[in-house]
Amino acid sequence: MMNQSLKVKLESVRKLIRRNARQPLEKLLAKLHPADIAAIYKNLSDLEREKIWNYIPDKSLVASSVLELEEADIIKFFEEKESKDILPILNEMETDDAAEIVRMLPDEISSEILKEFSTSDMSEVETILSYPEYSAGGIMNTGFFALNEDLTVKEATKMLHKAEDLEMVFYLYVTDESGKLSGVISLRQLILNPPDKKLSEIMAREVINVRTDTDQEDVAKIVEKYDLLALPVVDDDFKLVGIITVDDVIDIIREEATEDIYRMAGTSDDELIFGHNSSKIAKVRLPWLLITFFGSLISASVVSYFQINMDGFELLVPFMPVIAAMAGNVGSQSATILIRGVALGKINHKDMLKVTFKEMRVGMIIGLVVGVLLGTVGYIFDKSIVVGLVAGIAMFNSSTIAAFTGTFVPATLIKMNFDPAVASSPFISMLNDILGLTVYFSTAILLFKVLG
Repeated sequence: MMNQSLKVKLESVRKLIRRNARQPLEKLLAKLHPADIAAIYKNLSDLEREKIWNYIPDKSLVASSVLELEEADIIKFFEEKESKDILPILNEMETDDAAEIVRMLPDEISSEILKEFSTSDMSEVETILSYPEYSAGGIMNTGFFALNEDLTVKEATKMLHKAEDLEMVFYLYVTDESGKLSGVISLRQLILNPPDKKLSEIMAREVINVRTDTDQEDVAKIVEKYDLLALPVVDDDFKLVGIITVDDVIDIIREEATEDIYRMAGTSDDELIFGHNSSKIAKVRLPWLLITFFGSLISASVVSYFQINMDGFELLVPFMPVIAAMAGNVGSQSATILIRGVALGKINHKDMLKVTFKEMRVGMIIGLVVGVLLGTVGYIFDKSIVVGLVAGIAMFNSSTIAAFTGTFVPATLIKMNFDPAVASSPFISMLNDILGLTVYFSTAILLFKVLG
């Protein structure tokens, strides 16, 4: 949501655009933070959006503001420009940001951009693009600051003053003559040590680092575990090739969480890219919904079978939605707990069996409580102890089975090296509907025969 101050600025921008008041608008936009410009952009009409960039002559501010937009808006921004107009904007970005932009653009545009890049810039961006998209190498910044271990504190300080355009945090990474990572120094250490001391004498030699092929999710876990502001990236020869800063890690955490949420809902974040394109969004959602559709047909077949082959079927119909809904929710909760635990690194392969049995125990407790309630309701409605027992026992069994499937399915996917998030809520619910209804009617047939 926009605060009152930003709302006032939004209205000012709109008025100045309508009046074509270039100079006042340029001054206003120049004073705004890129995130505020992006927020204003989101609330403008399509015509106003096209015009606003013409009033920001500073390409650096344009680049920073564009990076604050949603992916769909970023793609639209660059699609409407020629490659010669794109290059000055990309050149103002850090190499990792420029590479991310090139990756998200259509192939015909990205290939044209790479052709026109200057040799040095192109080589840095192409280096990042050569690594898998979601690896440490694919998200690192190659414009880092590093010092040779043979430098003195005085020499290092002088170099530090000249490094204003490079990515730098409170850590100073130290390399040997061949460029291999050999240590790290904090700015505080550099300031407090005598000017003639060599960096090799004061640096910490144990440096937490990642390889270029490390998955970005593992990168985020390492940064979170050790409370780091940045993480050095090394190649197979242990040469320092880039760094990943905490702001990049925040983006990773947000992306991974968003991806898991979308998958558990049976869709993907491609919807954000497609914007208001209804047909493409429907295409993204349809595969999972079709699986649910066919699963529902199986559930209907189960109901139809028991309707034909059992007496007293009509007495059980009112409780079907309750049992199916409860089983689906219990299964989805168990799946969410396991998937989130794995994502946070709190659950590993050795814990799967323990977590599965724990969730089954939880399912049994829930099933017992809700089963007693449903059994009581069943007895009150039909004045039949048998119907109450059938409903209560079926609820207990369904909840227990749902807790099992909710953990067993994603755990199996993890063991097979698949993303557990694909065990989405629609899939778990579908499976539990089929099993729950089968258990419900099978229990009814057995108890009707025994207690008849």
